[in-house]
Amino acid sequence: MSKAQMMLKKTRGATMVEYALLIIAIMVLAAAAYRKLGTQVQANADKSTSTLAQ
Repeated sequence: MSKAQMMLKKTRGATMVEYALLIIAIMVLAAAAYRKLGTQVQANADKSTSTLAQ
C-alpha cells in the first residue's frame, strides 16, 4: 500500500469519527432543547385547553 493510500485511509477514518461526534453533539443539543421547550409547550397547551373548555 502506498503512502497516499495509507493517508487516504487514515483520513476516511478520522472523518467518520468526526461525523459521529457531530451527530452526538446535535443529538445532545436537540434533547436539551426538547427538554427545555417541552415544558413550555405543555404549559401553553394546558392553558389553551382550559380556555377552550370554558
